[in-house]
Amino acid sequence: MSDPRLLWIGTYTAATDPRAAGVGVYRAWLDPATGALSGGEPAAAASSPSFLAVHPHHPERFYAVNERAEGTVSGFGSEAAVLRSLGSAGTCGGLPCHVLVHPAGRHIVACDYADGRVSVHRLLPCGAPEEPLAVLRGSGSGPVRGRQDGPHAHSSALAPGGEYLLVADLGADVLRRYRFDADAADPVSDPGTAIHLEPGTGPRHMAVHPSGHIYVVGELDARVHVLVWDPASATARETAVLPAGADPAGLPSEIALSADASRLYVANRGPDTVTAFEVTDGGAGLRRLAEVPCGGTWPRHFALAGEWLIVANQQSAELTVLRLDGSGVPQPTPHRLSVPDPACVLPA
Repeated sequence: MSDPRLLWIGTYTAATDPRAAGVGVYRAWLDPATGALSGGEPAAAASSPSFLAVHPHHPERFYAVNERAEGTVSGFGSEAAVLRSLGSAGTCGGLPCHVLVHPAGRHIVACDYADGRVSVHRLLPCGAPEEPLAVLRGSGSGPVRGRQDGPHAHSSALAPGGEYLLVADLGADVLRRYRFDADAADPVSDPGTAIHLEPGTGPRHMAVHPSGHIYVVGELDARVHVLVWDPASATARETAVLPAGADPAGLPSEIALSADASRLYVANRGPDTVTAFEVTDGGAGLRRLAEVPCGGTWPRHFALAGEWLIVANQQSAELTVLRLDGSGVPQPTPHRLSVPDPACVLPA
């Protein structure tokens, strides 16, 4: 019998929305043999830890944004599934919605939705985040009123090759880029634009393929944009665009590759589905395999764990589990677990 897989769940709390019922980070368990979920109890109090990211060299540590008007990032350490605080630091912006731990393990990057700022924090040896050593400001706007009146940094990722940091700016329809040298005292330099996307795209999250291709999900245009990275110019070029789902009014959220990078998955809020794509042509192409119900309402995030895809359904206040069949298409299961206002699920 396989040991249960520990899951950490970030939730929305009253710090962001007075109606939110979450209280912080929750703990759950996934049975890797059956997909059954158990637990679902609070593990640590926190203010709207809406996105979580694990440390690449210390899997017992993870980091959370605290999505509130005066944003912060927090670190947590776990032992025997019990959490302890590693400390917090301000982001110098508002409503941070994404955190990235650099693969070298010495820095984290937080994206502030409210004002488009991106903060870079050095991590102490104990895992505590320091106050920002750099704050990267964005600019620009887009045509979608109420969503693109100014810059809104929504996520970051390392470009193929790892030399540049990419920032998806939903408000300005651009991917910003910065050279990132984890060994330097000042790790960030060479600011610029990797690509201007079509106005109204609203780039939200990215998935980076080993071939050098980047998949960007547009929250506002409900499409997946396939880019190819040019390391010489540190820019990207769009090569294909596909619908994220059948409903053009959907609001895509998360996008992620399978462990072998042969499948790409996108969650769609509104229609409440997950779309599966086959990655073709060495990363340059995508072929839609299926679009299936996610089992809940408003799938804000999902995580892949072996043959299971675990969905954080914000509005129905539950996790649901889909099983990936032999072709990589998600199939329904009866497994679900109540968690208030789940925003992110992180396998430990």
